[in-house]
Amino acid sequence: MNQKLTLLLSTIICSLFLNGCAVSPKQYDTQQSRALNIARAGGIYDQDLQDSSDGTNSYKKSLLLRALNATALLTSLDAPLSGMTGAQTLAFNAGNIMATPDNPSARPSLMAWMPKTEASNKDNARIKFEELVDASLINTAQNMGIIVEKLADKGITMPKLNGWDINIWTVDAPQFGCKPEHCVIATHVARINDWQTPEFITSGPGASFILDSNHPSQYSRIIFQQTTEKVSFPVDEFYRQLSASLPAWSAMYFPPNTVFKDGQTLPYPVLYEHGQQLMFVTPQS
Repeated sequence: MNQKLTLLLSTIICSLFLNGCAVSPKQYDTQQSRALNIARAGGIYDQDLQDSSDGTNSYKKSLLLRALNATALLTSLDAPLSGMTGAQTLAFNAGNIMATPDNPSARPSLMAWMPKTEASNKDNARIKFEELVDASLINTAQNMGIIVEKLADKGITMPKLNGWDINIWTVDAPQFGCKPEHCVIATHVARINDWQTPEFITSGPGASFILDSNHPSQYSRIIFQQTTEKVSFPVDEFYRQLSASLPAWSAMYFPPNTVFKDGQTLPYPVLYEHGQQLMFVTPQS
């Protein structure tokens, strides 16, 4: 195997698995949107996700919104999660919160590049970021005039994924048609890796603890779910405000048909950063 091919394969392996290889951080590609640059830096590397002329045709495969199969999901009412009502369990199951699609671009993901100066090690970084997510969620709820309650604070045992809790929050927002039994938010902060922050991330270049999205199951997520006939909660606005409250070195990605705005799903992928919704739009030359 020649030297150039060996170097290329090593770079690809490091990029895909973020295994600590000594490679330079991702450089900004001016021929791609900021959304796509961030997504690629965060491990969403599969080619189903691309830029398009107006951002509405940026996903190659058809992700059809599946209507809730209430008959099948009602089985969850027979064995609700510990301490949760049957309706809350139904909301949790309906959101496919524990689902792990093969392609990173097909799943909602939380990405972040925490500077190494903010934590002593990877375990400490994961705990600190989980606390930041909690604080940001509470702040967002206050700004939107809604009430959120973390079920773990009531002594309810949370389900685990890869050894870490999936934190479930109920949402009480009558002005948006949300009752605690039908509206839940699930947050999950998964594994942390050592990496290098790209220069185009707000915290700037340097060593970081990264929450990446490329692992088949160990990726972080924040998902809102409402299991009523019509989703009336302003999900897009909630994600915008939450991204503004989260650290500036974080971002959230959502595939097509997972974000609701004005009661309708957005049929294209979006990314939230600094309180803004970014679309995957090809830059104008």
